[in-house]
Amino acid sequence: MDKIYGRPESIRNRVSTYCPGCLHGVANKIVAEVLDELELREKTICVLPVGCGTLGLFYWNVDMISSAHGRAPAVATGIKRCTPDKFVFCYQGDGDLAAIGLSEIMHAANRGENISIIFVNNSIYGMTGGQMAPTTLEDQYSTTTQKGRNPITEGYPMKMCEIISGLEAPRYVARFSMDSPKNIIKAKAGI
Repeated sequence: MDKIYGRPESIRNRVSTYCPGCLHGVANKIVAEVLDELELREKTICVLPVGCGTLGLFYWNVDMISSAHGRAPAVATGIKRCTPDKFVFCYQGDGDLAAIGLSEIMHAANRGENISIIFVNNSIYGMTGGQMAPTTLEDQYSTTTQKGRNPITEGYPMKMCEIISGLEAPRYVARFSMDSPKNIIKAKAGI
């Protein structure tokens, strides 16, 4: 007897396993809602990196592939070029995108690759103990900046939207806060 295996309709209502206060869970939910509402799920391929973003595999019901740390845009580029009919997106955190993957995101953006990147910036390395990330704000505390980030000793935060917006090829770059229901609705509309 042959069995046909398919995807369930949605898993977007699963309880979050992210750290309390982290908005990855909210981001995961609105990404799932958008994929369902736009009827993209069956034609989507998600590239997950290393870090908290990999937990998306528990929440999104799409085809997925994992990439090496920081290399999600390069992997997504290859997938999109081989399957141009697919919707390809990466879900990356600040350590993955703005640190080890800075070159990958800059070159993919500069080429205007037809992929979407969802960059969740919680400005800290949450999975490894709360160290300063490239996007940690000035005066923000972390386990490695216990008096707050000081630009004189740690440098300034990387402002990824501004950096990528300075390139000619990207078609859409936006930043959203998810600190209130109103802003979560705006973030969802942006996605």
